[in-house]
Amino acid sequence: MSNTAAVLTKAKGPISIEQRPIPKPQAHQLLVKNHALATNPVDYKIQETGYFIQKYPTVLGSDIAGTVETVGEGVTKFKKGDRVAGFAGVITNNDPDHGAFQEYTLLYENATTLLPDAISFEEGSILPMAVATAGVGIFPTMDIPRPSAHKQSGGFLVWGGSSSVGSAAVQIAHALGFTVFAVASAHHHHMVNKLGAKATFAYKDGEVIDHIVNAAKEHKVEIKYAFDAISENGSPLQAAKVLEHFGGGKLCLTLPWPEDAEKPKGVEVVNTGAFRILTDQKEFGAYLFNDWLAESLANKTYVPSPGIELIHGGIPSVQAAFDQHKKGLSGKKLVLKLV
Repeated sequence: MSNTAAVLTKAKGPISIEQRPIPKPQAHQLLVKNHALATNPVDYKIQETGYFIQKYPTVLGSDIAGTVETVGEGVTKFKKGDRVAGFAGVITNNDPDHGAFQEYTLLYENATTLLPDAISFEEGSILPMAVATAGVGIFPTMDIPRPSAHKQSGGFLVWGGSSSVGSAAVQIAHALGFTVFAVASAHHHHMVNKLGAKATFAYKDGEVIDHIVNAAKEHKVEIKYAFDAISENGSPLQAAKVLEHFGGGKLCLTLPWPEDAEKPKGVEVVNTGAFRILTDQKEFGAYLFNDWLAESLANKTYVPSPGIELIHGGIPSVQAAFDQHKKGLSGKKLVLKLV
């Protein structure tokens, strides 16, 4: 068996298509034969900056879906032949065997979820980074309790609701019982509302803050939580202003708070990162992927989102996908189909 890989040979260097050994899973790891891989903006940013990676050559990528080839010692929730999706951990352990952009990838058991037959590998591949980023942000970071018989109440704002992470946040917040308000490009409003947003607003609207506040008041809820999936170009300040209208609250960002901006009084600013399910939030990762996501996919209370654009050509097209990401995407994920 071969293992064709998109190898980043050095910091800020080009992608090289090479053959790598097929790795063997260690304890609590699975070897997955990849059927589909999804790209994320962080991938091309790592290539350009060298951020996260300390050792080269390496294989980048976090989002995979495929079938389990073999399992390591101690793996109890998966077996050979299972259809799975998972968050590949190269950005946490600097081990290229844990990079997505190759034919075979190692996953940790706690960052892997079963895929129902009704969900394609292409759909499954867009789940891991988005669900991990949103899940870590909403639960351990914003300290919102896990789902229970007691539903949450009040308003929840998602800025960037049509992005992969934003659409995950919309679905999770909606499932928890929040009245969700979202901000997205106007042509994505129908999709975001279908995922669970009560109302969606255009970010280009000069009065978007007032419209969000008025909508919350009309629904008789206060917005005390905000999740900014964009976290740049002024969006953190705008999301914070919405919270200020309701006396403050918690604002979760995917990027750092702008250095030149003063943090608003009464607004607690926190940051999320998908990588935490493989560092300080391993137990939560197991809950999120092994239990909550698997069950939510099976009962169709969570659906893969946003839409998918296929990149043809397999592993050799990884650089083309990076380049397309750099040009900008809206309301869709790029997916490389391998099988």
